[in-house]
Amino acid sequence: MPFPILGRLKGADEARPRGGVWLRTSVLFAFKDGLPGEWYDHGLYSLIESNLAEGGVSLQCKNLQSILCRVYFMGLFVSFLVGVPIVANAQIHAKLSVDPGTTLHSINPGIYGQFIEHFGRVVNGGVWAELLRNRKFYPVDPDRTNLADPWKPEHDRNAVSYVIDPSISLDGISSQRVTTFGNTHAWRGIHQTGFDLVGGKEYVAYAWILSRPGGGNVSFRLESAEGVIAAYAEVPLTAAAGEWKRYEVRLTPGRDVQPAVFHLAFDSTGQNWVGAVSLMPGDNVQGFRRDVLGLVKAMGPPIIRWPGGGYADCYDWRKAIGLRDLRPPVPILPYGQPYGYDHGMDPGDFGTDEFLTFCRLAGAAPYVNVNFGSGTPEMASEWVEYCNGPAQSEWGSRRVGNGHLEPYGVKNWAIGNEIWGSFEIGATAAEGYATYFQPIAKAMRAVDTSIQITAVGQIHDSDPTVWNETVLQQAGQQIDLLSVHHYFTGSFAPEWWQNNPLEAYQEVVAEPTMAERRAREGLAIFDRITGSGKKIQLAYDEWSEWAWQMPAPQDSPDRSGQNKFIDLLGSTGLDENQTWRDAMFNARMLQMFMRLGDRIPFAIRTHMVNSIGAIRADSTRSYLTAPGKVMQLYRWHSGSRLVKSEQEAPEFDVPAQGWKGVSYLDSNATLSEDGKILYLHLVNLHARQPLDVEIDLAHFPQSRDGDLYQIAPDDFMSVNDFGVTNVDLVHQVEKGLGPHFTLRLPAHSVSVLELPLK
Repeated sequence: MPFPILGRLKGADEARPRGGVWLRTSVLFAFKDGLPGEWYDHGLYSLIESNLAEGGVSLQCKNLQSILCRVYFMGLFVSFLVGVPIVANAQIHAKLSVDPGTTLHSINPGIYGQFIEHFGRVVNGGVWAELLRNRKFYPVDPDRTNLADPWKPEHDRNAVSYVIDPSISLDGISSQRVTTFGNTHAWRGIHQTGFDLVGGKEYVAYAWILSRPGGGNVSFRLESAEGVIAAYAEVPLTAAAGEWKRYEVRLTPGRDVQPAVFHLAFDSTGQNWVGAVSLMPGDNVQGFRRDVLGLVKAMGPPIIRWPGGGYADCYDWRKAIGLRDLRPPVPILPYGQPYGYDHGMDPGDFGTDEFLTFCRLAGAAPYVNVNFGSGTPEMASEWVEYCNGPAQSEWGSRRVGNGHLEPYGVKNWAIGNEIWGSFEIGATAAEGYATYFQPIAKAMRAVDTSIQITAVGQIHDSDPTVWNETVLQQAGQQIDLLSVHHYFTGSFAPEWWQNNPLEAYQEVVAEPTMAERRAREGLAIFDRITGSGKKIQLAYDEWSEWAWQMPAPQDSPDRSGQNKFIDLLGSTGLDENQTWRDAMFNARMLQMFMRLGDRIPFAIRTHMVNSIGAIRADSTRSYLTAPGKVMQLYRWHSGSRLVKSEQEAPEFDVPAQGWKGVSYLDSNATLSEDGKILYLHLVNLHARQPLDVEIDLAHFPQSRDGDLYQIAPDDFMSVNDFGVTNVDLVHQVEKGLGPHFTLRLPAHSVSVLELPLK
């Protein structure tokens, strides 16, 4: 990190690192500041740059006309030679006064919620443990191999042929027919790759097979890309001809295999239909990734939203209950494209029972989004009955038949998703939404009067009043919350973002200030619309930051820009590893939710895994991303009551966006439910400089120790990766804190100071 050794600059540009002499080392100190080679000259107080080269040190003063510069240059040089430590002195200062005795409102832990959507690698390749794609042979064949992609044929096809067969299937859609012939007993079949294997770990594989005329054997093989067998099992085909049978084996490779190949093959002449195949780690927890589930528990989301997102408005939940292998795969719309990620196809493995089981394992409340776009009141009410109805009810008995005797008791429900958008299935105007929302809500409440229903709302549109006023006036009696989605989408100008990282950083970390202003304006509009009636709560049930490093989709005469945008979403799955800069955006959004806690009972971060995820996972490994670390920090180190606090801090502007007056300090103070612990939540937005915060605590007992939990990586572009933790939570004890003390916040840092009050 840089070390400023001059005093504070007067009148320096707040949006730039301010003044002084800075030591920048490129070898000895492994200096990383995210902005290589970019230094600002503020005139009299100049910047000194040191470059360590083999055999010596060279120092350059950018303003040699300045006597002060020369003096400090010599001091710096001498200090460097004799090894005198250089102390970081904060160039900016702030004040924070806190009154723990004045509670403003309660904070619902639901603001730390997470989102599981059938999109990208959130479910398949994320929380779900299945390693094989298109395991039910949905009829997609872009390479015209007569195999359901990504399955591949044998290299030598002289004694084998293939057909994606819709006439005979296990799930009512299609199966993969493998016909073997000729005077050979060689193994012939199908295979796919795209995953790794851990040596010494057990894997469970099975396949549903219908064989004619019957006889022979089927082999399950785990191989390397070169065809070297890592694990192998052979099973006789014993079912009567024309009958489906499930064949299962357990395989343990003796070594790591990267990448690995799963190979299913037959050794006799005949026709074999493969209806469904599966390969999972043997340590899966009811079908879920054990390691991912552990990381979810570490974050502790109190509420999880599912199944979408856009997919909610074409999702027929009834197709994804019962025996998983018999559930038909369906396209994921609107973002699933024919040749996008996994072909935009939902195999149906992760349905209602799986989602609710996952919530139970994670200790989270479920939040279910029902289908408005292509759904009906009957479909929605039956879903409520399946989840909450007694065992004697029609759909409650179906739940019991699927192995779940007791009702799930799902309280939180939403109707539709962004239905105001032309890209959405069933998109409509506000009047259309209000008209058809009401019978759906009434049908759901007729089954369970205790449920809470969220309707689609807007506050970030250019004129959200039109939508909200119509919806609230026509359907307000059936509405408990309005859904709000908020993303800062960064820029479709990757070259600019790469070449201007400081400006990009400032836009990202400043934007939640604008979001909070719009939220308060939106709430005022809601209150004006509803008058003295009930106050409408906000459900921020999608929020995150997109910093796409990809060019914008371009409109064309033959394909609209909107379609290209949807294709881009479907093909990329937003599969990005977010940086610490993005995580600071997350921290600031959580700070906003705390301050609006009396109007925001829950907020759902997008997404839980992989797609701009709090967690990233490949086929064998997983870790918490930078935003995941922030979610973990706030979930376990926050109070349940917001208390009165006031701050004074320097500000900066973001000229490119026209934003003014963004404070370098974002602070909150919260209190534990029992009133014994005070939490100070402190974010220093300055990219380069530490911030000294003078803290004044009313009625605070003398000389107490506090626990400081802090995330302060060296570089605001730091990321975590597999086996590499650059962004982590550090704990230290602050000794002897009284009613007045100063706390230094490192540059671009997020901190929580826990102080015992009793």
